[in-house]
Amino acid sequence: MQVCDASGARRDDFIRHQNRNLTSSRQKQIEVKCSPLKIRPDELLRQYASGERDFRGVNLSEETLNKANLSGGNFSQANLTAAVLEKANLTGINLSQADLTGAKLKRAELIWANLRGANLQGANLRGADLTGADLTGANLTGADLGGAILPDGSIVFSSKSAHLLNLSRQRSSYQNI
Repeated sequence: MQVCDASGARRDDFIRHQNRNLTSSRQKQIEVKCSPLKIRPDELLRQYASGERDFRGVNLSEETLNKANLSGGNFSQANLTAAVLEKANLTGINLSQADLTGAKLKRAELIWANLRGANLQGANLRGADLTGADLTGANLTGADLGGAILPDGSIVFSSKSAHLLNLSRQRSSYQNI
């Protein structure tokens, strides 16, 4: 979800319901001004409960959503830097290209999550369930995966500065865990 500085309307709504009085150059100017929406956890959960699932590009940096059920949501390209999502249900969530640097995902359910190209550098994934998750191109440098269940079902017993390579639904290949 993104908002436009010019009107406060969601970017998706702006594109779907273009004002016919605007020239294409003015439309482009407004779209360029669109920026990630900083949203409070209570507002996010309210929207989620009402059926909203598209939170692309949302800014939840340093917010706490422990035990939240965000299953099936689209948080691609979201800023979740240092967010706290411990014991959260993130089953089937789309976190592709999301920034989860330093996020706390301890014992989170990330079953069948799309984490393609996500930045999980320094994230705490201790005890997280990543069964079937797609981690292709994800940066897990320095991530703590102790006790985590990997996409292939294997369990990490300890992890010091994880460096996982080619981790995807098809196979798990890892070193220095």
